Amino acid sequence: YALTGARAYQRLWRWTFESDPPSSWYTSITNMAIFGFLYVGICLALGLFLAILLDQKIRGEGLLRPIFLYPMALSFIVTGVAWKWFLDPGLGLEQTLHHFGWTSFHFDWIKNKDFVIYTVVIAGVWQASGFVMAMFLAGLRGIDGEIMKAAQIDGASPLQLYRRIVIPLLRPIFLSA
Repeated sequence: YALTGARAYQRLWRWTFESDPPSSWYTSITNMAIFGFLYVGICLALGLFLAILLDQKIRGEGLLRPIFLYPMALSFIVTGVAWKWFLDPGLGLEQTLHHFGWTSFHFDWIKNKDFVIYTVVIAGVWQASGFVMAMFLAGLRGIDGEIMKAAQIDGASPLQLYRRIVIPLLRPIFLSA
């Protein structure tokens, strides 16, 4: 058997210990770190925000929940193709903005090497934030109402309720989402 992957790792470790790795290796590691931190951070923040919004028993929750969850049902390939169409200057968002009179808008979403990582983060967050929202919403709905009532009777403000009671109770979901 030809272990091509093992040879790649062997070359990687040789670069690390014996000589400098190529600049593309540093670029890859940097992009991976940027994507990882932004993707996880934004998914958690957006998912928690959407879950708190839907937990308020707002009107239209039955319509909003499936809308937020729908992107999660798509495969990564479908999401990639959809975002490629959406970001195409002659077809997607830019063309739509030009159609409505904003002709000065022009941005190379995918062609700009400094911005493409953020475009990928946006597409990934769009797909995953609904799942994170569903997990947080389940956690929020599982919190005993008596704890919240007791804190309100003790004079806790809504911000204190979330900061001192809700967020600590959602810690296991933060770890699994």
